[in-house]
Amino acid sequence: MRLTGVQREVLEALLRLYEEKGRMVKSKEVAAVLGKDEGTVRNIILGLKSLGLVTSRTGPNGGYAPTLKAYEFAQRGGALGLGYGRVIVKGPRGSAELVAVSVELIGLFSPGSVKAVITVAGSTDKLVEGAKVRVESTPYPNIVLEGIIAKVNEMPLQILAEITRLSIIPNVTIGRIVKRKLITIPADSSIKEAARILYVNGIRGAPVVDDGGGVVGFITTTDIAKLVAEGVDMDESVGRYSRKNVFSISVNDTVMDAIKLMEAYDIGRLLVLGSRGEPVGIITRTDLLRYITGLKR
Repeated sequence: MRLTGVQREVLEALLRLYEEKGRMVKSKEVAAVLGKDEGTVRNIILGLKSLGLVTSRTGPNGGYAPTLKAYEFAQRGGALGLGYGRVIVKGPRGSAELVAVSVELIGLFSPGSVKAVITVAGSTDKLVEGAKVRVESTPYPNIVLEGIIAKVNEMPLQILAEITRLSIIPNVTIGRIVKRKLITIPADSSIKEAARILYVNGIRGAPVVDDGGGVVGFITTTDIAKLVAEGVDMDESVGRYSRKNVFSISVNDTVMDAIKLMEAYDIGRLLVLGSRGEPVGIITRTDLLRYITGLKR
């Protein structure tokens, strides 16, 4: 979707005013900011509304507000650099999706429950006390807040929610947290020797490499236990029985990328590749959990 220069100008002004005021914006307010005729601005806003970028409400407290589509459009265009989130509400009146303009935490260090004041844009029809609310950052949810709506304020449109879960995934690269000491197992080693290497180094899995150091497979303690249960000769070469499908990730990928990959393939570890595609380490679910929570060994 492409907007004309004046349409983009009006939309940007509406977005900024909505964030500043936290309420529906009048067309005359947009006109005053831009120094344009109000009638002209109103017609442009109506055009934006037909494109699904603006919603409106009549009455003394009415006006115009940007939709989730408007925020997504602005984010893709890179003109505004606005931060926003997606609000999903489920309650007795059904489900709804709104835009989170801002979130403020209350009582973070108090002994009682932690609450969040969420300033939103969108329809208020489904916003009732007791409804479940979920806030996700976009374009992907590296910040997730879940809670129960305790109160709804109409002007500005805000939700007071009692937080039941708050997750923040740091936007850092795998290269910053992976341990660079990589234990490998030669492909011509016996299964028994592979088990010894894993045990001595206190690890649950390692890549299997050829004579040139290239990765040809992966073997874990679970794999070896399965081979024992199946009665496989422990003097057989580990290269023959190692997993050939090795899941990997780059040092330049993020923690969120690793989590999504592990979730998609239901795996607990990834081989980390350097900038030239060479194996440099392994990242596990436990490593990610420790980093995210700040827990030490």
